Amino acid sequence: MNSVKSLLCNASVYTGTNILNAGIPFLLLPVLTRVLSPTDYGTIAMFGIVVTIMGAFTGLSVHGAVGVRYFHLDRQRMPSYVGSCLAILIVSSAVVLGVVAVGRPWLELITHVPGDWLMVAVLVSSAQFVINIRLSLWQVQYKAIRYGAFQISQSLLNAGLSLFLILSLGMAWQGRALGQAAAITAFMLIALFLLLRRAEASWPTNTSDARDALKFGVPLIPHVIGGLLIVTTDRFMITNMLDLAQAGIYMVALQMGMVLGLLTDSFNRAFAPYLMEALVKKDRARDFKIVRWTYIYFIVVTVVALLLGATAPHLLGVLVGEQFRAAAGAVLYVAIGYAFGGMYYMVANYIFFMSKTGYLAVVTFASGVFNIVATYFLIKLNGVIGAAQAFMLSQALIFLCTWWLAQCFRPMPWREALFPENT
Repeated sequence: MNSVKSLLCNASVYTGTNILNAGIPFLLLPVLTRVLSPTDYGTIAMFGIVVTIMGAFTGLSVHGAVGVRYFHLDRQRMPSYVGSCLAILIVSSAVVLGVVAVGRPWLELITHVPGDWLMVAVLVSSAQFVINIRLSLWQVQYKAIRYGAFQISQSLLNAGLSLFLILSLGMAWQGRALGQAAAITAFMLIALFLLLRRAEASWPTNTSDARDALKFGVPLIPHVIGGLLIVTTDRFMITNMLDLAQAGIYMVALQMGMVLGLLTDSFNRAFAPYLMEALVKKDRARDFKIVRWTYIYFIVVTVVALLLGATAPHLLGVLVGEQFRAAAGAVLYVAIGYAFGGMYYMVANYIFFMSKTGYLAVVTFASGVFNIVATYFLIKLNGVIGAAQAFMLSQALIFLCTWWLAQCFRPMPWREALFPENT
């Protein structure tokens, strides 16, 4: 019972944190959509995508190993392990900066982001890696309040700087991008200071930790790329098949659906450490309980997605400027896509626990390729709404395939919990 209370308590903290974090961009939405043009908003969206894409390569996804290895390694060894991950970040970021510098003209053409800002995006993604390590350690240590306070403070600084640069200094999309970059950089320095001060990061003492982190992270790169193909292809194709203004309108629809995404993400941050710890020892009764609550969770996120889609026209009528209200038609599909994403979190944890990330990478990459094809044809057929439909279908595909993989590697009583009379 105490573990359930702890789970619910941490989930409520993460949920409250993510609601506040979601509320901050929503407070910006009525301002930005009235001050900036759809084209400016589209450029902001593309800058954010570039940061996300660079994040797949700066650090090589090894920060994920910190949260998993925390339950397997001796506590005295963890600082060196974290240090190894930071060393990998330094080397990989330098390589990525060099590649971006060489490919700058081509990248400017396809992203519509100026070259100098492409370099900034690499540095921002590197800073986010350090923040992610700090947050991962708090997550597995069940320090949800510290986690939440850190994230909310970062979001407030991000929003405050953005508003100051846009409203007071008259900057356009550059003010939003600079506000984001400055806030992430500042909190990267805070995160690094806290890691060193609390002796949670130290100079690497052997190469085996780096090899282990790379063994965990590198197979995830195709997984991350596949995920990026799902969440970024739509904006790239809208920008190049339609225009930047349509990408800005689509970004508003994504921000509406992201409300559900933040809620599912917050629950998973509380649930994942609990599940990882529970799976160490096999317990049939506990497995039944986990599966039944998971099914309830599936139903809840589906209902929330449908409600969000139904109320979107009314919400957008209040929240955004007239030029952005065309986003309402895409919100339902985006919200259902985020619901499938929430379901994916619940089953992907089993694969992470079993360290079978290579298989997960195949599924995600294949789903990403499917998303490219679906997005292309559905945009030609339905415009911006077609992009949202492709996002929904891709999220459904990756969820179903990951669920099947999870059952292969860590069997759970999914069928028995649904049909107990047949067991």
